Amino acid sequence: MKSAKVLCALAGACSLLMISCATTRQVQSWKDGSYQGKIKKTLVMMVVSEPMMRNFVEQEFVNQFKTRGVEGAASNRVVSAELARDKKAALAYIKGLGYGTLLVTKVLNQRFADSAVGGGQGYMPMGSTAGWDGIYSESFMAVGLPVAQSSVDTFSLQVNVYDIQEEKMIFSAVSNTKVEGAREKVVKPFVETMIKQLVGATLL
Repeated sequence: MKSAKVLCALAGACSLLMISCATTRQVQSWKDGSYQGKIKKTLVMMVVSEPMMRNFVEQEFVNQFKTRGVEGAASNRVVSAELARDKKAALAYIKGLGYGTLLVTKVLNQRFADSAVGGGQGYMPMGSTAGWDGIYSESFMAVGLPVAQSSVDTFSLQVNVYDIQEEKMIFSAVSNTKVEGAREKVVKPFVETMIKQLVGATLL
């Protein structure tokens, strides 16, 4: 499968880091080597069926961007469900508000103690130029599987960053995050880890 070949080819180029945080233990990251810009005014989106978790993740990214001088906004406060149904209107609206980048977090996989459930396929492409159609389907249309707090042990999260004006992916990272206690306690260290990855990629 093409995606499998891309992932294998990328394995040597990606950085596989052991994170000291007790919740997020591994991160694989990729950056478009041709991209020389920095993250600009950013719309933050969490693709998941649970509104509370979406709110937690989006707002934490916004808060941590703010500490680094980057303006951000949670998508749940900017893009209505009605507007999201029209991809052309959504793009025009987002551009009109001056957003330069879109950060999307989504669930790839949920791993239980003895089995693996759900998620889709996710990989970090080399030189992706998906355009707005691809970005839209990955961000506004997909919904991650719900995570059951009582039984989930570890889940994989993917963070993709897109340049809205150029309509292409510029950064991607996948983490393995262990749930220890209430899920909302996982959010801050997870976002901190991803912010460090963006700094390491010279995007912040």
